[in-house]
Amino acid sequence: MAESAKKSQRVELPEEIREKEQSILNQLSAIENQWDDAYKRGEDVLRRLKERKDGLNAELNNLITELRQKYPSYTALNYPKPIPPEELPLKDDEVLLEYAIGDDAGYLFVVDGSAGSPGGVKRLIKIPLSREEIEAKVKVFIEPMNTKQIERFSVEKAKGLYDFLLADALKDVKDNEKMIIVPDGILGLLPFEALVIKEGKDYKDSLYVGDRYQISYYQSATVLALQRNLKERKTERPLFALGNPIYTKEDPRYLAWKESVRQAHDEKPLKVAGLDKYSFRGIAIKAKWGKTTEADTTGKDIEFPPLPETEIEVKEISKMMNVRPQPPDVLLSVMANETELRKTGLERYKYIHFATHASLPGMIQGLNEPFILLGQVENENKDDGFLTLSEVLDLRLNADMVVLSACVTGVGKEVEGEGVANFARAFQHAGAKSIVVSLWAVASDPAVEYMEKFYEYLKVGKGRSEAMRLARNEIKAKYPNPFYWAVFILHGEG
Repeated sequence: MAESAKKSQRVELPEEIREKEQSILNQLSAIENQWDDAYKRGEDVLRRLKERKDGLNAELNNLITELRQKYPSYTALNYPKPIPPEELPLKDDEVLLEYAIGDDAGYLFVVDGSAGSPGGVKRLIKIPLSREEIEAKVKVFIEPMNTKQIERFSVEKAKGLYDFLLADALKDVKDNEKMIIVPDGILGLLPFEALVIKEGKDYKDSLYVGDRYQISYYQSATVLALQRNLKERKTERPLFALGNPIYTKEDPRYLAWKESVRQAHDEKPLKVAGLDKYSFRGIAIKAKWGKTTEADTTGKDIEFPPLPETEIEVKEISKMMNVRPQPPDVLLSVMANETELRKTGLERYKYIHFATHASLPGMIQGLNEPFILLGQVENENKDDGFLTLSEVLDLRLNADMVVLSACVTGVGKEVEGEGVANFARAFQHAGAKSIVVSLWAVASDPAVEYMEKFYEYLKVGKGRSEAMRLARNEIKAKYPNPFYWAVFILHGEG
């Protein structure tokens, strides 16, 4: 991530310090060319060379320590390393909770940023469960969401996970403090917002962690430090959004566009009955996911149906942000393909919003990495209509936020959720400060409402994690099952 950021950011040092740093680096480089000769000349020469190298490394380390204090942006880019907890750039109203799952037990490190508290780990809490036990509890908790058997959501299991994972740590956390969670292993699939602090009669009147706290997630505390030490980057345009792609040339919207009956970015989406007939269809890797060959008669095609509701979502968000719903800022229908996306220049945008399907690695033959499904018509050259994880890693972004308002349609416990977690990491690697992702397949209409409310709060100046909390509370009032309101989480800066 530091190497990627160096391509778009440059931090200058005072000339005297720059010369001192360069002198040490030049001497260390010269030593690397002297080892063969030193070996031939005997142990004394070799020992003196090693002592000289050790001395230079100590001098460099002292200089880096000084640079970390005076020029943190420079060291973040040029000397990235794991950050000791006492050096974490936490704010006064933040607490960081970092999990480590071992074979026999789990551990939770609590680092508090409150004013007056000493730096470093405030508490270390042992979680008396093995890796196997933690994985089993999380899988049972999430299963109703993944299988859409949402009435099976268990308040009791949500309270049990809260007791094991959070209760002890939150004894010292104030209601107004923001929680930054660094999960480990399967905890990366867990929406901590949906854990239950106090059980009610059922899921409708229980008290959840998300009711009381603002939560954001990071894949590591070091990445948090790196992000916060980088310079602010200005963007030219407020919003890029893509939604409701066309997946087959037989789609009436595409035929109408070809005949110039209706433009792809018309103000009103073309209403077509039976859109599911125009789904993207793929061949599965495993039989339990669908057909593995064209001749297979036992399994169904893997299908990604058109999403007309995402066009409504994108247009509403565009309207809020005072952006006309047309290229290059907004890509809909025929224009929502990979070729048009590559013409856009995503590095110019503050907010980037994808409202389409996404899926997991190994789901479809020929695609062995997570992907976002784009339009399958009017692509040019090598563009295939899939924005893959590796292609995201190659992007250069300056965005405050990327939103993946995408249905994660993968099934199968061995890969469930892995793609979404990886996309959060990939977009951060590409330069985005924060990424909103979904942990299971979203329910279309509630998701559209969620996103509209989320952007409404952003427009009036709320921070990202606060905007998510407020939007979540509104969705929760209308759709009280956690399946609807706990699906989206925020990675990165809240």
